Amino acid sequence: MKAFILIIIQLFSYSIIQLFAQPAHEFSIYGGGGLSTFRYQLSSGDASGGYGGDFGVGYTCFVNDQWGIQTGAGLGLYSAKAKIDDLKTVTPNLADSEGNRFDLHTTIAGYNETQKAMFLNIPVMVQFQTQQQQGFYVMGGIKVGIPLSGKYASKNATFTNSGFYPDLKNWATTQEFAGYGTFKGQNNDGNLDLGVSFLLALEAGMKWRIGNNLSLYTGAYFDYGLNNVAPRNNLPFINYTADHPSDFTANSVLSTFADKINMMTVGVKVRLETCRKTSNARPSKARR
Repeated sequence: MKAFILIIIQLFSYSIIQLFAQPAHEFSIYGGGGLSTFRYQLSSGDASGGYGGDFGVGYTCFVNDQWGIQTGAGLGLYSAKAKIDDLKTVTPNLADSEGNRFDLHTTIAGYNETQKAMFLNIPVMVQFQTQQQQGFYVMGGIKVGIPLSGKYASKNATFTNSGFYPDLKNWATTQEFAGYGTFKGQNNDGNLDLGVSFLLALEAGMKWRIGNNLSLYTGAYFDYGLNNVAPRNNLPFINYTADHPSDFTANSVLSTFADKINMMTVGVKVRLETCRKTSNARPSKARR
C-alpha cells in the first residue's frame, strides 16, 4: 500500500511541476450520496450501515487529452447504527461515596445507538477519459480522510444495575439513589475520537459536454477504508461517578465493543466542471 501511495504522490507532484505546460485544466464542484458508513463488528449486538454524502471542489490537470490527475477537497458525511437487545457487562473495581470498593454489574436492554461523522477528504486520483469533450471516464487513487467531527447518541434504553462488594460479600440491587435498580428511558450522547482514514477510491461514468468549456460528469463511486479508524479509548461501557451515582452514562459501542472500524461508501455522483485550455504553440519567427 505504501508503494502505491508513493507512486500516486509522485504523479501528482509531476503534474504540479508541469502545470502551465499542460493542454487543459478543469475546475469543478461536485455532490453525491448513497451508502456512506462505518464497517465494524460488535462483540455483542448487531451493526448496520447508514447513508451520507460527499460534497466538494476539485481540480484536474490533464497531461494529454485522455489522462489527467485530480485533487481537491470535500466533506464526507458518514453514519451507522448499532443495536443491542440484551447484554450483561461488568465495570470492575469502582468506589462508592464512602470509599467502599465494588464491581458494577449492568444488564442493557433495547439499546439502539446511531453514529455520525464528518471527514475532510483530500483525493489524489488518476483520471482516464475516452474523449476530451464527451465520453466514458474512469478514475482511481486514494483519499486521505481527516476527521472533523464524530458523535453518537442512544435513546430509550433500559439499564439494570447492581453492585457486588467483594470485601463484604454482599450485593446491592435496589438503592436507586446509589445507582442500583432498573432505569428506563435512558438517553446518552457524546463525541467520537476517530482516526485519520486512508481510502481506496474508484469512480466511473460518463462525461457530457453541455456548453462551451463546460462539462457534466455523472457516475458511480466506491471508497473503501484501508486502515482502522476505531477510537483508541478502551473505555468501559458504563460511566459511573461516586458523586452522582444515579446519573451514570454510557459510552459509545465503538469505544467499547468494536475492535476495528473501516470507512466505506457506495453512491452516485454529479460533477460540474469548467475547462481552461493552455496553448502550447510558440510564436513563429518573422521572415526577412
